[in-house]
Amino acid sequence: MPDTFFKILAAIAPAVVLAFIMLRRDKQPEPIGWLLAAVCLGIVIGPIILTIGDIILPDIPADSFLGAFMTSFVNAAIPEEGLKFAVLYLLAKRCRHFDEMFDGIVYAVCIGMGFAGIENILYLFGAEDEWVFVGVSRALLAVPAHYFFAVIMGSFFSLGWFDKRNRRFYLTAAFALPVIVHGLYDTLCFSMSLNEDLSGLILILFLLGFKYIRNYVKSLTNTMLNLDGYDSTK
Repeated sequence: MPDTFFKILAAIAPAVVLAFIMLRRDKQPEPIGWLLAAVCLGIVIGPIILTIGDIILPDIPADSFLGAFMTSFVNAAIPEEGLKFAVLYLLAKRCRHFDEMFDGIVYAVCIGMGFAGIENILYLFGAEDEWVFVGVSRALLAVPAHYFFAVIMGSFFSLGWFDKRNRRFYLTAAFALPVIVHGLYDTLCFSMSLNEDLSGLILILFLLGFKYIRNYVKSLTNTMLNLDGYDSTK
């Protein structure tokens, strides 16, 4: 019982912390009911992805660079970010409080952290005796990565939602950009163990890319606040 409690806590804590950090930046806080609805939608995506993976998606071996690339995009990035985008779109259509640029980030992050939390629980319970190592590594990398994907999606989604003239372009970017970043992130993760001679170079590329995306996400967050007329430095 204690292990079960600590595994769940370790799984959801990083997602809760990142969601809270973003909510603190919202100058016009969203109703708690809608935020919880977004989190629940993110949680529901988890078992749907598992079902799609078991029934529809091909089983692609990740034992080569091409295999790592294919499984990263086909089995992870496209279905996961596609479902996140779909539930964000459905939520925005029904939520009358979706009235600021920053709202896209807020709701996308809640959806993304809901998904990251349930995904983390599955990983930690599947890790057996290594769950502490898995929990720490995912708290430092995987959960923040889902946070980054969500901010990118939410930013471009808001741009499309409020700019009807360029809606198709921005909404396409809201789906495509997180898919690309997610797919490349997973590809690099899978590829590190494929070739010892290249593992150091791949690790450097991974860390540089992670840092770049983190800075880009920070810039997008500030831009959305500024577009809403708020001072992003406060």
